Amino acid sequence: MNMPNKFIEALSDKDYQKLLENYQTATNFRVRNRSQAILLSFQKYPVDEIARICRVHRTTIGIWIDKWNAHQQLEDKERSGRPPTFNLEEQAKAIEIGLKNPKFPHRGLGEIERTTGKEISQSTLKRMLKKRLSLETNQIRIVEKNG
Repeated sequence: MNMPNKFIEALSDKDYQKLLENYQTATNFRVRNRSQAILLSFQKYPVDEIARICRVHRTTIGIWIDKWNAHQQLEDKERSGRPPTFNLEEQAKAIEIGLKNPKFPHRGLGEIERTTGKEISQSTLKRMLKKRLSLETNQIRIVEKNG
C-alpha cells in the first residue's frame, strides 16, 4: 500500500545553501540529520526513503517537514534544566581526577569532594567523563563500590 508523501513546498537559494552548509558542517547531529532530510524532501525523495536514510520513523520526517514549511526551523528549542554542579574549572579538575584511574574513576570521588568542596555521584562523574571524552557507555565502566 502506498503511503502519502510530504515534500518541502518551496526552497529559496539562500535556504538551500543554508541547509547544505548545515548538513556538511553543523556540530549538532540533529541539525545535520534534519538538514539532510529537508534537502532530500526537496529532491522529492519519498518519506519512507528519507526515514530509512536518516534512521528515524517516517512520522518524525513528517514533523520535520511540517516544522520547516511553517517556520524554517531545524534547531531544538532551549530547555530548562538543573544548573551544573561544577563550574568549568571544577569540571576540568574532577575529570582529571577521574581519569587518574580510568577503569575505576569512582575511586576519585572523595578526592573530588575534598578538592572542590562539592559532592557528586558516580553517575555524574561518569556523565562528565563521557561528555568530555565522547565515549560510549560501555567504554567507561564504573564499578559499584562494595559495602
